[in-house]
Amino acid sequence: MQIAFKTLALKNFKNHKSLTVNFSDVTNIKGRNGAGKSSIGDAITWVLFGTDSSGSKLDSRPINSEEGTESTVELLMSIAGKDVMFGRSQKKTGKYFINEIPKKATEFNEFIENQFDKNLFLSLFNPSHFFTQHWQDQRSQLLQYMSEPLNKEILAELSQVDRERLEGPLKKHSLDDLDKLHREKVRINEKAYERAAERVQALEEQASKNDGSTFDLEAAQNEIESLHKQKTAMQEESVIRQRAKTARSRMEGQIDNLTDQITQQTQVVQSIKDEKVQEICGTCHQPLTEKAILKVKENRQARFNKEVATGKALVQKVNALKKSLSDMPVAEEADYDEPNLIEAKLMELQVKVKQGEQASSLAEDIEVAKEKKEAIRKELVTSKGVVDTIKEFKTKRSELMVSKVDDLFTSISVKLYETLKNGEEKATFEIEMDGKPYSKLSTAEKIKAGLELIEVLSMQSELVTPTFVDNAESILNFSAPAGQLIVVRVVDEDLSIKAIETKGDEKQ
Repeated sequence: MQIAFKTLALKNFKNHKSLTVNFSDVTNIKGRNGAGKSSIGDAITWVLFGTDSSGSKLDSRPINSEEGTESTVELLMSIAGKDVMFGRSQKKTGKYFINEIPKKATEFNEFIENQFDKNLFLSLFNPSHFFTQHWQDQRSQLLQYMSEPLNKEILAELSQVDRERLEGPLKKHSLDDLDKLHREKVRINEKAYERAAERVQALEEQASKNDGSTFDLEAAQNEIESLHKQKTAMQEESVIRQRAKTARSRMEGQIDNLTDQITQQTQVVQSIKDEKVQEICGTCHQPLTEKAILKVKENRQARFNKEVATGKALVQKVNALKKSLSDMPVAEEADYDEPNLIEAKLMELQVKVKQGEQASSLAEDIEVAKEKKEAIRKELVTSKGVVDTIKEFKTKRSELMVSKVDDLFTSISVKLYETLKNGEEKATFEIEMDGKPYSKLSTAEKIKAGLELIEVLSMQSELVTPTFVDNAESILNFSAPAGQLIVVRVVDEDLSIKAIETKGDEKQ
Protein backbone atom coordinates (compact mmCIF):
# COMPACT_ATOMS: atom_id res chain seq x y z
CA MET A 1 0.00 0.00 0.00
CA GLN A 2 1.25 3.49 -0.87
CA ILE A 3 0.64 6.65 1.11
CA ALA A 4 1.38 10.09 -0.35
CA PHE A 5 0.94 13.62 0.93
CA LYS A 6 -0.73 16.26 -1.23
CA THR A 7 -1.18 19.38 0.87
CA LEU A 8 -0.61 20.45 4.44
CA ALA A 9 -2.28 23.57 5.90
CA LEU A 10 -1.15 25.03 9.24
CA LYS A 11 -2.83 27.76 11.29
CA ASN A 12 -1.31 28.98 14.54
CA PHE A 13 0.83 25.86 14.84
CA LYS A 14 4.17 26.25 16.61
CA ASN A 15 6.25 28.70 14.50
CA HIS A 16 3.62 29.10 11.82
CA LYS A 17 0.68 31.49 11.91
CA SER A 18 -0.43 30.36 8.48
CA LEU A 19 1.38 28.01 6.09
CA THR A 20 0.39 25.76 3.22
CA VAL A 21 2.74 23.10 1.84
CA ASN A 22 2.21 21.38 -1.49
CA PHE A 23 4.07 18.10 -1.73
CA SER A 24 5.58 16.35 -4.72
CA ASP A 25 8.06 13.52 -5.25
CA VAL A 26 10.68 15.59 -3.47
CA THR A 27 9.86 18.52 -1.25
CA ASN A 28 12.87 20.62 -0.23
CA ILE A 29 12.49 22.76 2.87
CA LYS A 30 15.26 25.24 3.65
CA GLY A 31 15.77 28.01 6.15
CA ARG A 32 17.52 29.24 9.21
CA ASN A 33 17.37 27.55 12.61
CA GLY A 34 14.07 28.38 14.32
CA ALA A 35 12.30 29.08 11.05
CA GLY A 36 9.84 26.21 11.65
CA LYS A 37 11.25 23.59 9.28
CA SER A 38 10.97 20.70 11.75
CA SER A 39 7.51 21.89 12.78
CA ILE A 40 6.24 20.90 9.33
CA GLY A 41 7.13 17.26 10.03
CA ASP A 42 5.68 17.53 13.56
CA ALA A 43 2.44 18.97 12.12
CA ILE A 44 1.99 15.89 9.93
CA THR A 45 2.31 13.45 12.85
CA TRP A 46 0.33 15.73 15.17
CA VAL A 47 -2.71 15.83 12.91
CA LEU A 48 -2.60 12.04 12.61
CA PHE A 49 -1.53 10.91 16.08
CA GLY A 50 -1.27 13.98 18.32
CA THR A 51 2.53 13.52 18.65
CA ASP A 52 5.70 14.99 17.19
CA SER A 53 7.58 13.11 14.46
CA SER A 54 9.39 11.01 17.09
CA GLY A 55 6.12 9.86 18.62
CA SER A 56 6.39 12.00 21.76
CA LYS A 57 3.62 14.16 23.15
CA LEU A 58 3.48 17.56 21.41
CA ASP A 59 2.23 20.97 22.52
CA SER A 60 0.78 22.52 19.34
CA ARG A 61 0.33 26.03 20.72
CA PRO A 62 1.99 28.73 18.60
CA ILE A 63 5.07 30.46 19.93
CA ASN A 64 4.39 33.87 21.57
CA SER A 65 0.67 33.47 20.95
CA GLU A 66 -2.15 34.90 22.98
CA GLU A 67 -3.93 32.67 25.52
CA GLY A 68 -6.75 30.75 23.90
CA THR A 69 -5.40 30.73 20.36
CA GLU A 70 -6.59 27.68 18.44
CA SER A 71 -4.07 25.54 16.51
CA THR A 72 -5.32 23.84 13.37
CA VAL A 73 -3.69 21.41 10.94
CA GLU A 74 -5.21 19.84 7.85
CA LEU A 75 -3.49 17.13 5.82
CA LEU A 76 -4.71 15.91 2.47
CA MET A 77 -3.18 12.55 1.72
CA SER A 78 -3.67 9.67 -0.67
CA ILE A 79 -4.07 6.21 0.86
CA ALA A 80 -3.94 3.41 -1.69
CA GLY A 81 -5.09 5.88 -4.34
CA LYS A 82 -7.94 7.32 -2.32
CA ASP A 83 -7.78 10.94 -1.08
CA VAL A 84 -8.54 11.55 2.58
CA MET A 85 -8.48 14.89 4.41
CA PHE A 86 -7.50 14.69 8.08
CA GLY A 87 -7.99 17.67 10.35
CA ARG A 88 -7.22 18.37 13.99
CA SER A 89 -7.55 21.56 16.02
CA GLN A 90 -6.65 22.24 19.63
CA LYS A 91 -7.72 25.02 21.91
CA LYS A 92 -8.86 23.82 25.31
CA THR A 93 -10.19 20.62 23.84
CA GLY A 94 -9.35 18.76 20.67
CA LYS A 95 -11.48 18.62 17.55
CA TYR A 96 -11.17 16.02 14.83
CA PHE A 97 -12.25 15.93 11.18
CA ILE A 98 -12.17 13.38 8.40
CA ASN A 99 -12.96 14.87 5.01
CA GLU A 100 -14.13 17.99 6.89
CA ILE A 101 -16.73 15.95 8.81
CA PRO A 102 -16.38 16.29 12.63
CA LYS A 103 -15.54 13.04 14.38
CA LYS A 104 -15.14 11.90 17.95
CA ALA A 105 -11.58 11.18 19.03
CA THR A 106 -12.28 7.44 19.19
CA GLU A 107 -13.79 7.44 15.69
CA PHE A 108 -10.86 9.44 14.34
CA ASN A 109 -8.25 7.18 15.92
CA GLU A 110 -10.03 3.98 14.89
CA PHE A 111 -10.21 5.16 11.27
CA ILE A 112 -6.46 5.78 11.18
CA GLU A 113 -5.69 2.47 12.93
CA ASN A 114 -7.70 0.69 10.25
CA GLN A 115 -5.58 2.37 7.54
CA PHE A 116 -2.04 1.74 8.87
CA ASP A 117 -0.04 0.98 12.01
CA LYS A 118 1.04 4.10 13.90
CA ASN A 119 4.45 2.80 14.95
CA LEU A 120 5.26 1.51 11.48
CA PHE A 121 4.19 4.82 9.91
CA LEU A 122 6.45 6.80 12.30
CA SER A 123 9.37 4.45 11.58
CA LEU A 124 8.94 4.94 7.82
CA PHE A 125 8.28 8.68 8.10
CA ASN A 126 11.11 9.65 10.47
CA PRO A 127 14.55 7.99 9.93
CA SER A 128 15.38 8.41 13.61
CA HIS A 129 12.09 7.21 15.14
CA PHE A 130 12.87 3.51 14.95
CA PHE A 131 15.98 4.00 17.11
CA THR A 132 14.09 5.90 19.83
CA GLN A 133 12.17 2.73 20.72
CA HIS A 134 13.21 0.17 23.30
CA TRP A 135 15.49 -2.46 21.75
CA GLN A 136 12.84 -5.13 22.24
CA ASP A 137 10.32 -3.07 20.27
CA GLN A 138 12.92 -2.42 17.55
CA ARG A 139 13.62 -6.15 17.34
CA SER A 140 9.95 -7.06 17.28
CA GLN A 141 9.13 -4.51 14.59
CA LEU A 142 11.90 -5.63 12.26
CA LEU A 143 11.30 -9.37 12.71
CA GLN A 144 7.50 -9.36 12.64
CA TYR A 145 7.56 -9.45 8.85
CA MET A 146 10.16 -12.22 8.68
CA SER A 147 9.69 -15.92 9.32
CA GLU A 148 12.30 -17.87 11.26
CA PRO A 149 14.25 -20.58 9.42
CA LEU A 150 12.41 -23.91 9.27
CA ASN A 151 13.54 -26.71 11.59
CA LYS A 152 14.64 -28.82 8.64
CA GLU A 153 16.80 -25.94 7.39
CA ILE A 154 18.47 -25.63 10.78
CA LEU A 155 18.87 -29.40 11.25
CA ALA A 156 20.62 -29.57 7.90
CA GLU A 157 23.32 -27.32 9.34
CA LEU A 158 23.99 -29.62 12.32
CA SER A 159 26.24 -32.68 12.56
CA GLN A 160 24.67 -36.07 11.98
CA VAL A 161 24.81 -36.92 15.71
CA ASP A 162 23.11 -33.65 16.70
CA ARG A 163 20.58 -34.03 13.91
CA GLU A 164 19.62 -37.53 15.10
CA ARG A 165 19.24 -36.25 18.66
CA LEU A 166 16.65 -33.62 17.72
CA GLU A 167 14.97 -34.73 14.52
CA GLY A 168 12.60 -37.25 16.13
CA PRO A 169 11.84 -35.37 19.39
CA LEU A 170 11.08 -32.13 17.50
CA LYS A 171 8.20 -33.94 15.80
CA LYS A 172 6.61 -34.46 19.23
CA HIS A 173 7.69 -31.36 21.17
CA SER A 174 8.45 -27.75 20.51
CA LEU A 175 12.09 -26.75 20.91
CA ASP A 176 11.36 -24.81 24.11
CA ASP A 177 9.36 -27.68 25.62
CA LEU A 178 12.10 -30.14 24.68
CA ASP A 179 14.68 -27.86 26.28
CA LYS A 180 12.64 -27.58 29.49
CA LEU A 181 12.05 -31.33 29.55
CA HIS A 182 15.73 -32.27 29.33
CA ARG A 183 16.94 -29.47 31.61
CA GLU A 184 14.58 -30.83 34.26
CA LYS A 185 15.91 -34.34 33.61
CA VAL A 186 19.47 -33.05 34.00
CA ARG A 187 18.55 -31.39 37.30
CA ILE A 188 16.86 -34.53 38.66
CA ASN A 189 19.48 -36.99 37.38
CA GLU A 190 22.43 -34.96 38.66
CA LYS A 191 21.05 -35.31 42.18
CA ALA A 192 20.11 -38.96 41.57
CA TYR A 193 23.58 -39.73 40.21
CA GLU A 194 25.20 -38.13 43.25
CA ARG A 195 23.07 -40.27 45.58
CA ALA A 196 23.76 -43.42 43.51
CA ALA A 197 27.53 -42.76 43.64
CA GLU A 198 27.36 -42.32 47.42
CA ARG A 199 25.43 -45.61 47.69
CA VAL A 200 28.05 -47.51 45.69
CA GLN A 201 30.87 -45.99 47.75
CA ALA A 202 29.17 -46.86 51.04
CA LEU A 203 28.60 -50.49 49.97
CA GLU A 204 32.17 -50.85 48.73
CA GLU A 205 33.52 -49.45 52.00
CA GLN A 206 31.36 -51.94 53.87
CA ALA A 207 32.68 -54.78 51.71
CA SER A 208 36.27 -53.64 52.24
CA LYS A 209 35.89 -54.11 56.00
CA ASN A 210 35.60 -57.90 55.51
CA ASP A 211 38.81 -59.90 56.13
CA GLY A 212 38.99 -60.72 52.48
CA SER A 213 39.59 -64.47 53.13
CA THR A 214 37.97 -66.94 50.79
CA PHE A 215 35.10 -68.89 52.27
CA ASP A 216 33.55 -72.02 50.73
CA LEU A 217 29.89 -71.45 51.54
CA GLU A 218 28.75 -74.76 50.02
CA ALA A 219 31.35 -76.81 51.93
CA ALA A 220 30.36 -75.09 55.18
CA GLN A 221 26.70 -75.82 54.58
CA ASN A 222 27.54 -79.51 53.89
CA GLU A 223 29.56 -79.69 57.11
CA ILE A 224 26.72 -78.12 59.05
CA GLU A 225 24.37 -80.77 57.66
CA SER A 226 26.80 -83.52 58.67
CA LEU A 227 27.18 -82.10 62.17
CA HIS A 228 23.42 -81.89 62.54
CA LYS A 229 23.19 -85.60 61.65
CA GLN A 230 25.88 -86.44 64.23
CA LYS A 231 24.07 -84.34 66.79
CA THR A 232 20.79 -86.11 66.02
CA ALA A 233 22.43 -89.56 66.24
CA MET A 234 24.05 -88.69 69.58
CA GLN A 235 20.74 -87.44 70.88
CA GLU A 236 19.07 -90.72 69.83
CA GLU A 237 21.88 -92.74 71.50
CA SER A 238 21.44 -90.66 74.61
CA VAL A 239 17.73 -91.44 74.67
CA ILE A 240 18.42 -95.18 74.29
CA ARG A 241 21.10 -95.03 76.99
CA GLN A 242 18.79 -93.19 79.32
CA ARG A 243 16.01 -95.69 78.72
CA ALA A 244 18.40 -98.57 79.54
CA LYS A 245 19.56 -96.87 82.72
CA THR A 246 15.98 -96.26 83.72
CA ALA A 247 15.04 -99.92 83.10
CA ARG A 248 18.10 -101.17 85.08
CA SER A 249 17.35 -98.78 87.92
CA ARG A 250 13.73 -99.94 87.98
CA MET A 251 14.86 -103.63 88.05
CA GLU A 252 17.39 -102.98 90.79
CA GLY A 253 14.69 -101.27 92.78
CA GLN A 254 12.41 -104.27 92.36
CA ILE A 255 15.23 -106.61 93.54
CA ASP A 256 15.88 -104.44 96.60
CA ASN A 257 12.19 -104.37 97.40
CA LEU A 258 11.84 -108.16 97.04
CA THR A 259 15.00 -108.69 99.08
CA ASP A 260 13.43 -106.63 101.88
CA GLN A 261 10.27 -108.70 101.59
CA ILE A 262 12.32 -111.93 101.78
CA THR A 263 14.03 -110.70 104.93
CA GLN A 264 10.67 -109.89 106.45
CA GLN A 265 9.29 -113.24 105.32
CA THR A 266 12.25 -115.07 106.90
CA GLN A 267 11.46 -113.34 110.14
CA VAL A 268 7.80 -114.34 109.85
CA VAL A 269 8.77 -118.01 109.19
CA GLN A 270 11.24 -117.96 112.07
CA SER A 271 8.68 -116.47 114.40
CA ILE A 272 6.20 -119.23 113.49
CA LYS A 273 8.91 -121.81 113.93
CA ASP A 274 9.77 -120.43 117.36
CA GLU A 275 6.16 -120.43 118.55
CA LYS A 276 5.46 -122.73 121.57
CA VAL A 277 2.21 -124.72 121.69
CA GLN A 278 0.04 -123.47 124.56
CA GLU A 279 -1.68 -126.40 126.27
CA ILE A 280 -3.95 -124.22 128.46
CA CYS A 281 -6.86 -122.25 126.97
CA GLY A 282 -6.15 -118.61 127.01
CA THR A 283 -9.81 -117.81 127.72
CA CYS A 284 -10.91 -120.26 130.33
CA HIS A 285 -7.45 -121.27 131.47
CA GLN A 286 -8.40 -124.95 131.35
CA PRO A 287 -5.93 -127.51 129.96
CA LEU A 288 -6.44 -128.38 126.33
CA THR A 289 -7.23 -131.80 125.13
CA GLU A 290 -4.75 -133.78 123.09
CA LYS A 291 -7.03 -133.36 120.13
CA ALA A 292 -7.10 -129.58 120.58
CA ILE A 293 -3.35 -129.49 121.06
CA LEU A 294 -2.92 -131.46 117.84
CA LYS A 295 -5.16 -129.08 115.99
CA VAL A 296 -3.10 -126.12 117.26
CA LYS A 297 0.08 -127.76 116.04
CA GLU A 298 -1.46 -128.51 112.67
CA ASN A 299 -2.52 -124.90 112.36
CA ARG A 300 0.99 -123.66 113.17
CA GLN A 301 2.50 -126.04 110.63
CA ALA A 302 0.07 -124.86 107.96
CA ARG A 303 0.97 -121.25 108.61
CA PHE A 304 4.66 -122.13 108.58
CA ASN A 305 4.38 -123.96 105.28
CA LYS A 306 2.44 -121.10 103.75
CA GLU A 307 4.96 -118.46 104.75
CA VAL A 308 7.86 -120.66 103.65
CA ALA A 309 6.19 -121.05 100.24
CA THR A 310 5.69 -117.33 100.08
CA GLY A 311 9.38 -116.80 100.90
CA LYS A 312 10.43 -119.29 98.28
CA ALA A 313 8.29 -117.51 95.67
CA LEU A 314 9.94 -114.20 96.59
CA VAL A 315 13.37 -115.79 96.28
CA GLN A 316 12.46 -117.15 92.85
CA LYS A 317 11.37 -113.64 91.72
CA VAL A 318 14.59 -112.11 93.02
CA ASN A 319 16.68 -114.73 91.30
CA ALA A 320 14.80 -114.24 88.04
CA LEU A 321 15.27 -110.45 88.25
CA LYS A 322 18.97 -110.84 89.09
CA LYS A 323 19.44 -113.11 86.11
CA SER A 324 17.67 -110.56 83.85
CA LEU A 325 19.79 -107.81 85.36
CA SER A 326 22.98 -109.77 84.74
CA ASP A 327 21.91 -110.41 81.14
CA MET A 328 21.19 -106.68 80.60
CA PRO A 329 24.15 -104.81 79.00
CA VAL A 330 25.64 -102.06 81.13
CA ALA A 331 25.13 -98.61 79.48
CA GLU A 332 28.30 -96.70 78.89
CA GLU A 333 28.67 -93.32 80.47
CA ALA A 334 27.81 -90.45 78.06
CA ASP A 335 30.66 -88.33 76.63
CA TYR A 336 29.52 -84.76 77.25
CA ASP A 337 32.59 -83.19 75.60
CA GLU A 338 31.80 -84.37 72.07
CA PRO A 339 28.25 -82.85 71.90
CA ASN A 340 29.66 -79.61 73.27
CA LEU A 341 32.37 -79.61 70.60
CA ILE A 342 29.80 -80.32 67.89
CA GLU A 343 27.54 -77.52 69.17
CA ALA A 344 30.45 -75.06 69.25
CA LYS A 345 31.49 -76.08 65.75
CA LEU A 346 27.93 -75.66 64.54
CA MET A 347 27.71 -72.16 66.02
CA GLU A 348 31.04 -71.20 64.44
CA LEU A 349 30.00 -72.49 61.02
CA GLN A 350 26.56 -70.88 61.21
CA VAL A 351 28.14 -67.50 61.99
CA LYS A 352 30.50 -67.87 59.05
CA VAL A 353 27.68 -68.95 56.74
CA LYS A 354 25.63 -65.95 57.79
CA GLN A 355 28.61 -63.69 57.16
CA GLY A 356 29.18 -65.38 53.83
CA GLU A 357 25.55 -64.92 52.84
CA GLN A 358 25.75 -61.27 53.88
CA ALA A 359 28.92 -60.87 51.83
CA SER A 360 27.25 -62.51 48.86
CA SER A 361 24.20 -60.30 49.30
CA LEU A 362 26.46 -57.26 49.68
CA ALA A 363 28.21 -58.13 46.42
CA GLU A 364 24.83 -58.37 44.69
CA ASP A 365 23.78 -55.03 46.24
CA ILE A 366 27.00 -53.43 44.95
CA GLU A 367 26.38 -54.77 41.46
CA VAL A 368 22.76 -53.55 41.48
CA ALA A 369 23.87 -50.13 42.79
CA LYS A 370 26.53 -49.88 40.07
CA GLU A 371 24.01 -50.79 37.37
CA LYS A 372 21.59 -48.16 38.68
CA LYS A 373 24.37 -45.57 38.80
CA GLU A 374 25.36 -46.38 35.22
CA ALA A 375 21.75 -46.18 34.01
CA ILE A 376 21.37 -42.75 35.62
CA ARG A 377 24.70 -41.67 34.13
CA LYS A 378 23.61 -42.68 30.64
CA GLU A 379 20.31 -40.85 30.98
CA LEU A 380 22.13 -37.79 32.35
CA VAL A 381 24.61 -37.83 29.47
CA THR A 382 21.75 -38.19 26.99
CA SER A 383 19.84 -35.23 28.44
CA LYS A 384 22.97 -33.09 28.64
CA GLY A 385 23.69 -33.98 25.03
CA VAL A 386 20.18 -32.90 24.01
CA VAL A 387 20.52 -29.62 25.96
CA ASP A 388 23.87 -28.91 24.31
CA THR A 389 22.46 -29.79 20.91
CA ILE A 390 19.53 -27.44 21.50
CA LYS A 391 22.07 -24.70 22.25
CA GLU A 392 23.80 -25.52 18.96
CA PHE A 393 20.42 -25.59 17.21
CA LYS A 394 19.57 -22.15 18.58
CA THR A 395 23.00 -20.85 17.60
CA LYS A 396 22.53 -22.12 14.04
CA ARG A 397 19.02 -20.71 13.97
CA SER A 398 20.39 -17.36 15.13
CA GLU A 399 23.13 -17.46 12.52
CA LEU A 400 20.63 -18.22 9.77
CA MET A 401 18.27 -15.55 11.04
CA VAL A 402 21.04 -12.97 11.30
CA SER A 403 22.22 -13.90 7.80
CA LYS A 404 18.65 -13.62 6.56
CA VAL A 405 18.30 -10.16 8.11
CA ASP A 406 21.75 -8.98 7.05
CA ASP A 407 20.97 -9.96 3.47
CA LEU A 408 18.30 -7.27 3.50
CA PHE A 409 20.83 -4.51 4.19
CA THR A 410 23.83 -3.17 2.31
CA SER A 411 25.73 -0.92 4.70
CA ILE A 412 24.33 -1.77 8.12
CA SER A 413 24.27 -4.99 10.10
CA VAL A 414 21.93 -6.17 12.84
CA LYS A 415 22.89 -7.89 16.07
CA LEU A 416 20.01 -10.12 17.15
CA TYR A 417 21.65 -12.37 19.79
CA GLU A 418 24.44 -12.38 22.31
CA THR A 419 26.10 -15.39 23.95
CA LEU A 420 26.28 -15.43 27.75
CA LYS A 421 29.16 -16.84 29.80
CA ASN A 422 27.28 -20.11 30.39
CA GLY A 423 26.91 -20.58 26.64
CA GLU A 424 23.24 -19.69 26.66
CA GLU A 425 21.93 -17.39 23.98
CA LYS A 426 20.12 -14.20 24.86
CA ALA A 427 17.99 -12.10 22.50
CA THR A 428 19.24 -8.57 21.95
CA PHE A 429 19.06 -5.96 19.22
CA GLU A 430 21.53 -3.40 17.95
CA ILE A 431 22.05 -1.69 14.61
CA GLU A 432 25.66 -1.26 13.59
CA MET A 433 27.36 0.47 10.66
CA ASP A 434 30.98 -0.23 9.85
CA GLY A 435 31.30 -2.02 13.20
CA LYS A 436 30.01 0.97 15.17
CA PRO A 437 26.74 0.90 17.12
CA TYR A 438 24.04 3.35 16.10
CA SER A 439 24.59 5.50 19.21
CA LYS A 440 28.20 6.15 18.13
CA LEU A 441 27.36 7.18 14.55
CA SER A 442 27.57 10.74 13.24
CA THR A 443 24.40 12.62 12.26
CA ALA A 444 24.98 11.82 8.60
CA GLU A 445 25.61 8.14 9.35
CA LYS A 446 22.46 7.96 11.48
CA ILE A 447 20.41 9.43 8.62
CA LYS A 448 21.89 6.89 6.17
CA ALA A 449 21.23 4.02 8.60
CA GLY A 450 17.66 5.25 9.14
CA LEU A 451 16.98 5.52 5.42
CA GLU A 452 18.32 2.05 4.75
CA LEU A 453 16.19 0.67 7.56
CA ILE A 454 13.14 2.48 6.12
CA GLU A 455 13.79 0.84 2.77
CA VAL A 456 13.87 -2.62 4.40
CA LEU A 457 10.82 -2.02 6.59
CA SER A 458 8.87 -0.65 3.65
CA MET A 459 9.79 -3.63 1.50
CA GLN A 460 8.95 -6.17 4.22
CA SER A 461 5.70 -4.53 5.33
CA GLU A 462 4.66 -3.57 1.78
CA LEU A 463 3.81 -0.10 3.04
CA VAL A 464 5.26 2.97 1.30
CA THR A 465 5.02 6.33 3.06
CA PRO A 466 6.63 9.74 2.66
CA THR A 467 9.95 10.16 4.54
CA PHE A 468 10.88 13.32 6.38
CA VAL A 469 14.66 13.82 6.50
CA ASP A 470 15.60 16.55 8.96
CA ASN A 471 19.14 17.98 9.27
CA ALA A 472 19.86 16.86 5.72
CA GLU A 473 22.60 19.49 5.43
CA SER A 474 24.86 17.06 7.25
CA ILE A 475 24.74 14.60 4.38
CA LEU A 476 25.84 15.30 0.81
CA ASN A 477 23.87 12.59 -0.97
CA PHE A 478 21.84 9.55 -0.13
CA SER A 479 19.66 6.94 -1.74
CA ALA A 480 16.08 8.01 -1.43
CA PRO A 481 13.34 5.69 -0.18
CA ALA A 482 10.53 4.50 -2.43
CA GLY A 483 7.97 7.05 -1.25
CA GLN A 484 7.89 10.82 -1.28
CA LEU A 485 10.93 12.53 0.17
CA ILE A 486 10.75 15.62 2.34
CA VAL A 487 14.25 17.05 2.82
CA VAL A 488 14.98 19.65 5.46
CA ARG A 489 18.24 21.61 5.39
CA VAL A 490 19.57 24.49 7.47
CA VAL A 491 20.68 27.43 5.29
CA ASP A 492 21.20 31.08 6.09
CA GLU A 493 18.06 32.32 4.36
CA ASP A 494 14.35 32.67 4.91
CA LEU A 495 12.11 29.62 5.00
CA SER A 496 11.46 28.25 1.53
CA ILE A 497 9.58 25.20 0.33
CA LYS A 498 10.04 23.76 -3.13
CA ALA A 499 8.23 20.74 -4.55
CA ILE A 500 10.05 18.82 -7.29
CA GLU A 501 8.86 16.02 -9.52
CA THR A 502 11.55 13.44 -10.32
CA LYS A 503 11.96 10.37 -12.47
CA GLY A 504 12.78 8.33 -9.39
CA ASP A 505 16.46 7.79 -10.11
CA GLU A 506 17.85 9.71 -7.15
CA LYS A 507 16.35 12.18 -4.76
CA GLN A 508 18.53 14.73 -3.07
